Amino acid sequence: MSKSKIIKGGFYLTIVNVLSQLLAIVVNIVLARLLLPEDFGLVALTMTFIGFITLFTSIGFGASIIHEGETTQQKLSSIFWINLFLSLGSFLIILLTAQFAADFYEEKRLVPIIIVAAFNILLNPFFIIHYKLLERDLEFKIISKINLSSTVIGSVAAIIAAYYDLGVYALVLQSLVATVVRMVLVLIYKKWKPNFYYRFSEIKTMFWYSLKFKASNMALYFERNIDYLILGKFFNSAILGYYAFAYNIMYTPVKRISYIFSEVLFPSFSSFKEDKTKIIGGYFKSVQLIAMVSFPAMIILAFNAEFIIQIVFGQKWNEAIPIVRILCFAGAIQSISQFGGVIFSSIGKPEVTMYVSVGRTILTVLAIVFGVQYGVLWVAYFLVIAKAISYIIFLIVLHHYISFSIGTLIRSLRGTIVLSFILSLIYILFYFEYLNINALSLLIIMVLVSMMVLYLFHKQIIFEIYRVLKEKTN
Repeated sequence: MSKSKIIKGGFYLTIVNVLSQLLAIVVNIVLARLLLPEDFGLVALTMTFIGFITLFTSIGFGASIIHEGETTQQKLSSIFWINLFLSLGSFLIILLTAQFAADFYEEKRLVPIIIVAAFNILLNPFFIIHYKLLERDLEFKIISKINLSSTVIGSVAAIIAAYYDLGVYALVLQSLVATVVRMVLVLIYKKWKPNFYYRFSEIKTMFWYSLKFKASNMALYFERNIDYLILGKFFNSAILGYYAFAYNIMYTPVKRISYIFSEVLFPSFSSFKEDKTKIIGGYFKSVQLIAMVSFPAMIILAFNAEFIIQIVFGQKWNEAIPIVRILCFAGAIQSISQFGGVIFSSIGKPEVTMYVSVGRTILTVLAIVFGVQYGVLWVAYFLVIAKAISYIIFLIVLHHYISFSIGTLIRSLRGTIVLSFILSLIYILFYFEYLNINALSLLIIMVLVSMMVLYLFHKQIIFEIYRVLKEKTN
């Protein structure tokens, strides 16, 4: 595959992620107005429970298909049948344990929701190999069309279902419809059929590779979802819905940004894996790019949470406002630490990412265990502390493998630090009524100040981004 195809494909993925993020914001606004907080809480519990079960009942051969490169028809057929078998097993286990989940969380409504949502698992084996073959062949333009189309149609289905009072099932339908559309489109674009052939000995190497990859994903899953697993036991679905709402506002942009940097920008690290100076320079450049967007966005949202949430999402989400304010600071920290693990893979130490994720998970669990004793707000406070400590630990581990000066990090974040201080000062003046303006004026002033400060400190980077976008669109 040519280098130009990779670059162009990366550009398509970036554009689709930006469009998907904008769409997600609009859809979340509409659904938040049509649905109740407890609907979001029930779906958070459902998806977390299903994800927890499939962690232990699936292998995930996708990474091994990409890693293997040229894979024979016999191997792909063997993988197809084992995937189908494992999916059926996962579905049956979920059906048998749905009542246990309902009893554990003391929420009877969970059983039918879990059963309907679990049909996603049955669909995946019929197109996942085709999808991974597209990824292997770097067909990013096709992948982008598929992902965007499935997201749009799934979102429209959810809004229609919510409008006709289907409640929590509107959110379940969003995922199901998106999966069906993705499956249909993938099967149209990638013509491949499995043979009636299965031999484990031929995929043994791929099996063990997939298990190692799965172990790393398991650590990441617990890091990102352990809060729902625990909080669902201590708080009712409405409070969990407020928390899920606040967490999604914070985490969804972080996840999108991390995906772009991990999947599009950082693969270049492997081309100079022996040159650690270039790797650490590239990392801090990426931190700078992410921070100049995520930090002001999270801080502005935190300081204007009451105005934004009441205007955009409605009065029924008022109880989520203090949670949003706190978790936004966790989101700012997580935005610059989320994608750092790819460095260890680029220097041949992928297992370090898993160790770091395990450490983050332990800190998250401790934050929740201490926080639930005092309420959901304290959970949010402790999570901010946990995210900060996690990033410090990551930097220590990173320094162990690649030596760097802390001054390099500070210089990368210089503009962000100055802007954060200025925004905080503006809010303090507003809060103590030294700045006699209304909430809308405060928001406008903060946005304008952010644009000016970012331009002053990052003028060269902004022009660079503009030049690259201009070149790619020509």
